Amino acid sequence: MANQVAQAPRVLVNSSKPVNNIVSGQKLKEVQSAVLNDLKDAIINSMGPAGSNSLILRGSSDVDIVAEYSKDGNKIIKSIKYQYPIEMAIKSEIENSTRYIEKTVGDGTSSVVVMSSLIFDALNQAFLNGEFGYDPYETMRLFDKCISIISEKIRGNGRACTLDDIYNIAFISSNGNKEVAEQIQQIYKEYGMTVFIDVSASTNENTYVKTYNGITIEAGYSDPAMINNLERNDCRIRSTEDYPVHIYQFAEPIDTSEQLALFAQIIETNVIGRRNNRQKEIPTVILAPQISRDAHAYMRRIIQILLSFGEAEYSQKPQLLIVTNYAGLDENYVDHISNLCGCKPIKKYIDDKIQKADQESGLAPTLKTVCDFYGTAVEVEADANITRFIDPQKMYAKDVNGNIVTDDEGNPVYSKTYTNIINFLEAQYKSNSEQGGNIGVLGSLKRQLNAVKANMVELFIGGISISDRDSLRDLVEDAVLNTRSAAKNGVGYGANTMGYCITRNMLEENDFEDIDVYNMIKIINSAYTNTIKALYHTIFNSDEAIDTIIDNIYIEGGKPYNINTSNYDGLVLTSIESEPMILETISKIVTIMYTANQAILQAPALTSHY
Repeated sequence: MANQVAQAPRVLVNSSKPVNNIVSGQKLKEVQSAVLNDLKDAIINSMGPAGSNSLILRGSSDVDIVAEYSKDGNKIIKSIKYQYPIEMAIKSEIENSTRYIEKTVGDGTSSVVVMSSLIFDALNQAFLNGEFGYDPYETMRLFDKCISIISEKIRGNGRACTLDDIYNIAFISSNGNKEVAEQIQQIYKEYGMTVFIDVSASTNENTYVKTYNGITIEAGYSDPAMINNLERNDCRIRSTEDYPVHIYQFAEPIDTSEQLALFAQIIETNVIGRRNNRQKEIPTVILAPQISRDAHAYMRRIIQILLSFGEAEYSQKPQLLIVTNYAGLDENYVDHISNLCGCKPIKKYIDDKIQKADQESGLAPTLKTVCDFYGTAVEVEADANITRFIDPQKMYAKDVNGNIVTDDEGNPVYSKTYTNIINFLEAQYKSNSEQGGNIGVLGSLKRQLNAVKANMVELFIGGISISDRDSLRDLVEDAVLNTRSAAKNGVGYGANTMGYCITRNMLEENDFEDIDVYNMIKIINSAYTNTIKALYHTIFNSDEAIDTIIDNIYIEGGKPYNINTSNYDGLVLTSIESEPMILETISKIVTIMYTANQAILQAPALTSHY
């Protein structure tokens, strides 16, 4: 019998690729580029005074459909929808990134979106060409370095803001609305350069002004879950018939078990416990420079309670506002506000004997007494960046019956507490200034002075229809935020011309030790150039005419071509912080996208689209 060779058992191999939820880096980059270009093309139509409104429709039938006309960049981005997850995520990232710049300097969304798209594509092309021999993170560090250099040069070209500047900034920001510019200028003329203007919707066709007195702090709510005013996207804690707003100040970070217990006691006693027992809540505001991780479990519980209220129920949220993350501010900044509100600071103690003695004398709280350590104000409002205290308890002089004292013209008389704080800060600022004091100290004193002196004006925008009113309000909000930033930080030329001229000058001087820095500045300058071209393409069709305008802008030292006057008259102005913030926002967008090397989707079936 012939020998038989033993054969290995057959193994069945599935040659098809496993189905998973991974999208490759190359495909991800293609989608990122496509979405950025998509958003860029949509936003270009709204750029500049010659840009047009976008018609934004909401609702699905003739019963609930709402039409809105807007040039507001962030609102346009927010209204754009995508069908697939990566596109949705990219759009959401752009929307979130541009929201901050819009709420701070009022404008810049269009520039951010257009330049982000141009820079992202240029960086990807440079990588393919081998221009940068770095990994993505090193490339982004180089990008951030160049952004910092440009921003510093821009700020160095700023100057102090005048009333004429206020008019010109408001005129440009409101798309050439003379009445709005004059109204905003008049408010600054009447209330000073530290005035704080809020914009709200009027209930009729009339536009009018309502004034308050108050103080501000450059810190906002600790979590967006505290937003209870959907129209303004902020948190408003108002006095009720039964209780004024109770304000508590923790003098140091809440980072011990004892401080956390006091913190929780205030919230449970004033708000949560009363709500659970169907009692009237005490409107409560808590100030704390920082809240430690040890308190996160308790904070998550509070946030979950707040998040349980849908948009239609925002006004029913617990009357609670927590303001934190201001540890970097001068402690006097908050102390002055606390003093005017009449708060008894909640302090930490190292020595138990001293603490016990202060508790017995009422200077230090216990769990039983901490809720009595409050000051008051008529109202407290907070957004993500700023908290406003309206009519704090000790702002005005009062008679023996607690009524506000008025002068011969019926105006309220400021209290000694208030005037002493103002006099002290002005004396400190003058002394330090005359002695050539540190810029940081002078800046801190000026911010403290502005915070305490800030008059507040609410500008109610009217309109014949809701769409008419909302369209105008978008423009007014941009103008108000831009003038506020300019009054605080200084003025520069608008239309992105400062960054353009600075980067062009850097390239022409060509004084670079590192060729990679030169290449990165070239990419940024190209993005500036093409963004300015897009702006002027809304009114000029000739590429040759636009090239001439851009050259003239450089010759004129950065003065933009004024579409309203057909001249390089230096009237196209903005806050000096606008361009640095645009660059900072671009950096956040580009960095997070450029350094992503793949996408992990929610389910394998979704990858079929890609």
